[in-house]
Amino acid sequence: MEVIIGLVLVCLALVCIYCVVVYVIIPIAGILGVIALTIGVSYAFFVSLKSFITSLILHINPYTTYIDKNLKASSGVQRSYFFGPGYHQIAITVKDTFYNLKSYIDSIGAWWKAFRIGHKWILNMWVGIFYISACVCAYVFGTAWAALFSLLLFTVIFVGMCGFYVFFSLLWLGDRITLMIRSIHSRCPNCKRISIVPAFSCPDCGTQHQNLTPGPYGVLTRKCTCGRKLPTTIFNGRSKLEALCPYCQSTLAISDARQFGIQLVGGTSAGKTTFLASYWHHYIEQLKSDSQLEFSCFPEDAFDELEHWYQNGLSIATSESNASMYSIIHKRGGCVPIQMTIYDVAGESFTDLSTDVQQQQYRYCEGIVIVVDPTATLELNINTVSGFVSEFKLIKGVHSSHLSHIPVAVIISKSDLFKKELGMPKIKSIYNHSAKDDELSGITLSSVRNDVCRDFLCSHGFDGLLNMIDGEFENTQYFPVSAMGHEAEESVAYEPWGVVEPISWIIQQTNVQL
Repeated sequence: MEVIIGLVLVCLALVCIYCVVVYVIIPIAGILGVIALTIGVSYAFFVSLKSFITSLILHINPYTTYIDKNLKASSGVQRSYFFGPGYHQIAITVKDTFYNLKSYIDSIGAWWKAFRIGHKWILNMWVGIFYISACVCAYVFGTAWAALFSLLLFTVIFVGMCGFYVFFSLLWLGDRITLMIRSIHSRCPNCKRISIVPAFSCPDCGTQHQNLTPGPYGVLTRKCTCGRKLPTTIFNGRSKLEALCPYCQSTLAISDARQFGIQLVGGTSAGKTTFLASYWHHYIEQLKSDSQLEFSCFPEDAFDELEHWYQNGLSIATSESNASMYSIIHKRGGCVPIQMTIYDVAGESFTDLSTDVQQQQYRYCEGIVIVVDPTATLELNINTVSGFVSEFKLIKGVHSSHLSHIPVAVIISKSDLFKKELGMPKIKSIYNHSAKDDELSGITLSSVRNDVCRDFLCSHGFDGLLNMIDGEFENTQYFPVSAMGHEAEESVAYEPWGVVEPISWIIQQTNVQL
């Protein structure tokens, strides 16, 4: 009986313990656990948010800690936020967020050490349990919260970067495509090299800026070291800045124009520079009559010198082995500006091929004017053309028997000495006589002029020169020209004839709308 009573009591005790555990201890522990977990998560949220905000405020300006490793841009020019500093801001903000979070966890340890109570191990045990719980919450949940805030920061900046990169790419492509469609580039008057986007000079301090296009150091504008904001596209005024050759830093005539260049070829004293002075004088007079056209000469002092020669009957031989560049920039409302250039070089450059100066303009000239001097020897004229052709092929890289379809105007200089054979009265007389013949009704004044010039060269023993020119060039036309109009006499202005037609013919052949 006693055994049974004992068993019953044991069972009752177990039932009571079970009920206390299930209905008292576990609910209370659950509630305390939820409270503790809530407090731990909230605390972790608070310290991680504070750590993140503190770090974000500290690095709100990433340029205070960002180091640009590009030495070329280290002289005060800031790299665009989306080309490095933005990524740096994310990295340094996240790094300092976790560093600040660790300092809060260390402060919990300092609190635990300060509140340990002598040998009261029970209280110390509860304090230790709280410390461990706080550390676990701070480490686990704090890390999770910090990672979430960092991900949010990265997402916001990344979305902004994606939009920016789309805008940047469209702007960069638009700038380059516009230059390509309009055939815009610059040609250096010194080294003769081509640049699609030349260097530009800051109007305030004169600092040169290479590759002034949308890029890491500015999208719509780039900030100069002096603080001046410079436009980076052709759309917002880049072409208004002074342009410089990126290779030799020479001043360029213009940076937003199509180019049209003609090379003058002729021997020593053949009359190239005299022709140049006469042509530009008459051409500029024609431009002045067009009220809708704006034009400018480059370099202006060189044109002033040509005009001085024209008005005073002077004729000075070119001595420069590096070609002189004479350009007129044509600007008509709503149209792309056009830079028309004629290159003049010393006659010795065509026969002395040992010079170190390469005529780089041969690579891209759109037309050629060959000046034949009928008072010079056949050998000199042939050597001049032969030397030019050899150098032209070498530089341009043309190996076929024909040099392409570049229009070549062959002018017979000093034609005033041969008026009876080359003068316009004779040419018009032949044309009028031919026009009366029904079988020759297709003949034009230009074809008669061409035939008269060719016949003149053959009759004066220049048939070898004719054969050479015909063998090398496909599209040629011959013109009689008197650039001075009379024998050289100081203080007597030029009285030229025939100087405009050769260049006008080349312009017609290339379909340039000046």
